Amino acid sequence: MLLSVSLLLASCLLLPAPIQAGQLAIVIDDLGYQPLPLTFRTLPAEISISVLPDTPYATATSHEATRQQRDVLLHMPMEPSRAAPLERTTLTSRMAKAEFQQTLRQALRKVPDAFAVNNHMGSALTQNTQAMNWVMEVLAHQHLAFLDSRTTIHSVALTAAHTYQVPALKRHIFLDHQPTETFISQQLQRAIHQAQQQGAVIAIGHPHPVTLATLQNRLPTLAAEGITLVRLSALYAADQPPSGTTP
Repeated sequence: MLLSVSLLLASCLLLPAPIQAGQLAIVIDDLGYQPLPLTFRTLPAEISISVLPDTPYATATSHEATRQQRDVLLHMPMEPSRAAPLERTTLTSRMAKAEFQQTLRQALRKVPDAFAVNNHMGSALTQNTQAMNWVMEVLAHQHLAFLDSRTTIHSVALTAAHTYQVPALKRHIFLDHQPTETFISQQLQRAIHQAQQQGAVIAIGHPHPVTLATLQNRLPTLAAEGITLVRLSALYAADQPPSGTTP
């Protein structure tokens, strides 16, 4: 009897450890310059999109994504640390509060289905406590959430969001700053590994054809690795995810 128990314990020790369940949310940024790519019709509805405000297809893309039952974010341009071409509507530290907040409100009207905002660039502005407080004041009033794209490790966005009781999360992985299938697959694997270890991960990509094609090929294997693809809104701590409202 003791021998059989010992053999059973030994056999259990030899079995591979089960993969820890995790959650992965994916956001595709920089939409609005073209109609929503047809590829999205074959991608899971859990993939969220983030739309630049002053683009030709901003509002149409917001509506089409909602029709596909996706989470929609406003991809709000914000001041970078280094010189770079800026979007026509960009929040900067040179703006007075009234202009700053009115610019954000106007951008939200261009993406009427947004439940949250994330920053486009913004490595300078997200370090600015006053500016982030102004952002969060608007979001709190409109019952919206914030996703810190985390373009700088010195961001104070989450601290400001906490001050104004705005639901806020941060990006963990960028998928495609090298837009090749090999690199995107490696980054997606990093996201999977992190999700297995910490429970939930947010990855951001862009609407490059290679990014969308790689996701098409790779996402069906997530369940076998113990990962559930989830909506971004599902990861917010609030009992009910905020809904987009504009005055």
